[in-house]
Amino acid sequence: MDRTAPTPPWIAYLLVVATLVAAWILAQTIGHVLIVFTVSVVISLLLNPLVRRVKRWFHIPRGLAVLTVFLGLIGVVVLGATLVVGPVRGQVEEIQQNLPAYTDQANRQVDTLQQMLDDRGVNVDLRKRLGDFLTTAEERVSSAAGDFLSYSLDILGALITFIVILVCVIYMVLDAPRILRFSRSMGGPPAAAFLRRVEDSLTNYVKAQVLVSLIIATTAGCAVWLLGVVGIFPMGATFAVAFTAWVFFMEFVPYVGPILGAVPPVALALITSPAAAIWVIGAFIVIHQLEGHIVVPKIMGDAVGVHPLVVIFGLLIGEQIAGFVGMLIAIPGVVVVKEAATFAADHLLARNPVVDTQEEERLMEDLPDPTPREAGMTPAAPPPQAPSPTVD
Repeated sequence: MDRTAPTPPWIAYLLVVATLVAAWILAQTIGHVLIVFTVSVVISLLLNPLVRRVKRWFHIPRGLAVLTVFLGLIGVVVLGATLVVGPVRGQVEEIQQNLPAYTDQANRQVDTLQQMLDDRGVNVDLRKRLGDFLTTAEERVSSAAGDFLSYSLDILGALITFIVILVCVIYMVLDAPRILRFSRSMGGPPAAAFLRRVEDSLTNYVKAQVLVSLIIATTAGCAVWLLGVVGIFPMGATFAVAFTAWVFFMEFVPYVGPILGAVPPVALALITSPAAAIWVIGAFIVIHQLEGHIVVPKIMGDAVGVHPLVVIFGLLIGEQIAGFVGMLIAIPGVVVVKEAATFAADHLLARNPVVDTQEEERLMEDLPDPTPREAGMTPAAPPPQAPSPTVD
């Protein structure tokens, strides 16, 4: 008969609050280290399922499976850079070369709009506002060019951070079975199940987000290209690839990403004509309406499974801690917190969930048998052997 009393709910809630406060204090004091650790854990949890599949498919040791996965990822990155970065860089360079012509065209558009406002008695000096904006932009560009040394140091720091994250990820993926076995020895099967649930949730979210970003970016690129082909927005056909790549990456930023993705094409459309800008804005509104009502509900589903307010607060906290990078990892962090809260509610509040036997077998399928030291046992002594008969 189990005489263990369940943990009082107020203690569990107090423990959760204390954990959140401690995490906030750590974020304020060692925020950079915490970001490096969080990114390493997220990447490791995303790569671990792939390593397990490669290990099982090819019947190779885990170390060789990890090497295969990393070489495959490097190959994919190099191939993607070859196919995408070249055209995007060419289009961006063309925009930079034609910037004076675009500026003159924008001035003509402003003059036309200013004349229209003057004819209607609207007292707004667009020329002065545009001049102030261009002056500020030029000053910022000059300041950025003068801060080359600081930018070089920032790049060096980012490179060092990337190397540290890469090393941490390699160690975490290599030792994933040991980490899983250790968690099981400390917290039982539910603790190991918690790690696998986090892994599954992150994997499902990233796969869904990549698919959504790809669909939206391709649709937006085709839309601006079509507007360019029909003559409404000629630069849309010229820079369609650059716009597509930009929208793809911005879609990973929740809520504000769709707006940021529309900024470059709308800005260049304004240079062409107000009518072109209206067409581009309309196209993005239609695309994101379809995204919000069809694409996201069908594909994302319950990939995150938390209330939108929680996502918004997660974004604000991520931005406060690490800026744009913090916003990118905010949603994976929310997924981890959601699973941790579920685990705490199930076990600290004594819900005593039943662990399915088949699920337990799936969790443990890739673990090697523990060594006697890891199992907390000492090797058994060899059985005593009978004395050999003596020969007179």
